[in-house]
Amino acid sequence: MRITLYPVPPETPAVGHAVGYVSGSPISNLAGAAPPAGPLLSYDGRQAFIDGQPVDHAEIAEALHVEIERVAKRIFGPDFVGPLSLASGLNVRSLARGRLISHGLPAPLLDMLGRAAATQHPRATGYMLQAVAYLWDEHVNSHGMGETGPGPLSAQGREALGQRCEEILDRALELVSTMQGEAAAARARTAVLKATIR
Repeated sequence: MRITLYPVPPETPAVGHAVGYVSGSPISNLAGAAPPAGPLLSYDGRQAFIDGQPVDHAEIAEALHVEIERVAKRIFGPDFVGPLSLASGLNVRSLARGRLISHGLPAPLLDMLGRAAATQHPRATGYMLQAVAYLWDEHVNSHGMGETGPGPLSAQGREALGQRCEEILDRALELVSTMQGEAAAARARTAVLKATIR
């Protein structure tokens, strides 16, 4: 059995939360094309369904673990546990191999992994997921949640987070541009010096 975590079109009929396909080809993800039509994998709570039929987690555990590792490495790199913990809010123990095999991951997180891995730039998406999660944690620590501050990704919280991300992005663009300009100038000086010595 092969599982492919991949964005499922919202109009697709599914029991619970659709997260991908069974027997889909992961090679199709690399090309950015939809996986071949196959049985749909979805979850209602922790109960897995294949084309609407309940299935025991043990039956899909190994295939799901292989796919979780594949997409997590595509998004976060070979040492994905720490970055995935930051982006998801799960503790590192929940992402240990044994726990992933025995329990899998919540459907919204499986969905997020499938969507992030299917983007044109999965590693950049992974960095952004971490940045947003980090900034959100910082925001909550400063302003609280619920009655004392914006709730998790509420409209108010998203606006504050978006402004902070824009500020950091502008500063990062400026820093990279300056660094690249200085590196280019240094290469030009070196080239002139080498030409003079000859």
